Amino acid sequence: MAKRDTRITRKQVKDSEILQVWVRAAGRCVLCSTYLLGGERSYFHTASHGEVAHNVGATSGKGSARGTTSNLTKDERASRENLLLLCHRCHRNVDAEGAENVYTEAHLKAKKLAHEERVRKVTDHATVHETAVLRVTGRIRGRFAPATDRQIAEALFNEDLRFAGEHPRESTFTVEAKADETDEWVWKQGAQEISRKVAQLHDAPYETVSVFAMAPIPLLVHLGAELDDKTDVRLFQRFRGEEDVAWTWRNASPQVAQFELSSSSPDSGARDIVLTVSVTGPVQADRAPKTLAGLPHIHLGAKSPSPDVIQTKADLNAFAQAWRDALAQVEAHYPLCERIHLLATVPLVAAIACGQHHMRDAHPSMVVYQRAGEDYVEALQVRGAA
Repeated sequence: MAKRDTRITRKQVKDSEILQVWVRAAGRCVLCSTYLLGGERSYFHTASHGEVAHNVGATSGKGSARGTTSNLTKDERASRENLLLLCHRCHRNVDAEGAENVYTEAHLKAKKLAHEERVRKVTDHATVHETAVLRVTGRIRGRFAPATDRQIAEALFNEDLRFAGEHPRESTFTVEAKADETDEWVWKQGAQEISRKVAQLHDAPYETVSVFAMAPIPLLVHLGAELDDKTDVRLFQRFRGEEDVAWTWRNASPQVAQFELSSSSPDSGARDIVLTVSVTGPVQADRAPKTLAGLPHIHLGAKSPSPDVIQTKADLNAFAQAWRDALAQVEAHYPLCERIHLLATVPLVAAIACGQHHMRDAHPSMVVYQRAGEDYVEALQVRGAA
């Protein structure tokens, strides 16, 4: 008896299935999000560069990625459920020899479904709001690591936000302070560039500003002061996970971070005070300039200082309230104070919050210090009422 031929041969994909794949992906590669419409013009028309690819290969023959061992039928392989929109580079990668070991059927299916879900959510304008994006990056201990476009897109998606305008670059404002933090002029240059970009934001009618900032503490405090607390600002915290860096807030937990205030005896005649803030770790006040020794001192600290104190938006709100309480103590106990000398070990978003809630019309000027080697040195000053 002749052996039955069970090989799967290629079936032509219907135009209706191809159209659904393009529409569900919104004309973007489901793996890298490259926009695939209108990328180039030929003499007569605009050419698209998207390629409708098979997850499980169209045939069961050798060289058909993920196709040799699958039980999918010929019809199932040609259906939209098994098809995904890719750019040429991603298509080449997923179909390369041995690619099925990395780009498995399950992995590609999950990526496709996540991308299509994102498209549905982002195009639901009743629930998704537009935002401008402010990306600020400076060197921290010699390292320069800006938030990537992909990380920003993921973070906005999780907060029901999308870039304002037709293209992300239209509403993205970038500040790069690439000089080393040990260079004294980096503070002036960085502060000027931050002020310039924030002024551009204030001149534009953006509903929301989303901030992704990784820079030394003095620049972040200045950034917060420029943003103030009158703008609808969404701060995003940087987290390092097991696989990658993400800027997505952790889920809320029942236990919100707790903070404590303590101070030296009030001195109604003091013109200068020291305010230390210990969140990620202790501030070594003995490393401050000798000119600060003996000044009245207010301390704001986490009950259990560590780099993981601020994990959720509720934790950040708790810190912001404690910071406002500290500034209220300055007003109440030191009415003649002209300068607050700030030494802080805080997460990125907390540094921005310090600037946001410092009211120039009511609070003294704030001198912000940076740890340089073993000692704290004066970096920049945030203007205040005094």
